[in-house]
Amino acid sequence: MGEKAATNEVINRLISALGDSDRSVRWSACEALGKMGEKAATNEVINRLSSALGDSDRSVRSGACEALGKMGEKAATSEVINRLSSALGDSDPSVRSDACGALGKMGEKAATSEVINRLIGALGDSDRSVRSGACVVLGKMGEKAATSEVINRLSSALGDSDKSVRWSASEALGKMGEKATTSEVINRLISALGDSDDSVRWRACTTLGEMGEKAATNEVINRLSSALGDSDESVRWGACEALGKMGEKAATSEVINRLISALGDTGRWVRSGACQALGKMGEKAVTSEVINRLSSALGDSDVYVAKTAHKAIDTL
Repeated sequence: MGEKAATNEVINRLISALGDSDRSVRWSACEALGKMGEKAATNEVINRLSSALGDSDRSVRSGACEALGKMGEKAATSEVINRLSSALGDSDPSVRSDACGALGKMGEKAATSEVINRLIGALGDSDRSVRSGACVVLGKMGEKAATSEVINRLSSALGDSDKSVRWSASEALGKMGEKATTSEVINRLISALGDSDDSVRWRACTTLGEMGEKAATNEVINRLSSALGDSDESVRWGACEALGKMGEKAATSEVINRLISALGDTGRWVRSGACQALGKMGEKAVTSEVINRLSSALGDSDVYVAKTAHKAIDTL
């Protein structure tokens, strides 16, 4: 049904259903209002959904979180944000997780000191989806949430037992800009380049790339250079991207030689990434071997790789 069904009459009936004695009816009302999104986000609906966050049934509380999240910034009143913040301490993990999800959709309005402190607490939750969700929300808040305590806790989360938490913590740190580029975070990300999960290794490459030249220490460059030989294609591609973003600082002879080898990788995204990285390394990469290999890449079987090689040659 969704937005097309969001007439005043339907919305009023759903508001009444939020007070039904049957929990399944109350939950269904939350779900229906959520599907209507901003069209259903009247003051009365928002107030009733806010009250439903205190429902005796966990599925209704969870449904209210989801509905408010789908209404986005339009539902981001101080009362709703406070109630969702309290829901981070709910007895049910699915409610806590859905509260994270809702706060993440409410933009900067949700980035209050109280919410941030609650999210810091949620980073230590017993449930992995809550820990991961807290990382995601803090990442969406960006520099507004980039306090030293948040950065330290996200840095610790890079060592979480769950891969989704490690991935989300890495992503969040990448979104926090220069404030998150501390020596401790960089060292943790270096360790993450050796993670057992390939998606976490790729995410660590990407985060280091987002941090740019500030993260371009000798150790980082050496580890990213080694990652060009990773068994996973996405990690090799991520390493190319990261080294490219570090520019001339990463243009050591070892890195350039590794990128030359990557021009012959079996993965087209790796070959393309190697072209891009070499193109961003300036004069240090202008060797006869680099030019010859990039020239050969103009005849690559993949059109995108050939185009990227052409652009790299033009840049150099």
